[in-house]
Amino acid sequence: MSETSPEEATAWESAILDHPFGEDEWAEARTRLKNLLHQDAREAGEESMLAYLCCCAESTAGSHPLPSLASVAEEFYREHGMEGSQEAES
Repeated sequence: MSETSPEEATAWESAILDHPFGEDEWAEARTRLKNLLHQDAREAGEESMLAYLCCCAESTAGSHPLPSLASVAEEFYREHGMEGSQEAES
């Protein structure tokens, strides 16, 4: 997540600490979500992606074993899309 601003990086770090997934899992989920958006000619800002992935992480509460965050994000995206995204600029 090196391409994020310092403020965005702080928000990501806080989210990571608040959920049972490690930094690598968050990075993988973020990359997967960006790829899914790109495939659909859509884009989303860091804040929207973080909020989306937090919802995905929260949906796994009580799951044992924990699924991968990237797989949950992909499942949610394929089923519901991403409200905070918009058409990509050409």
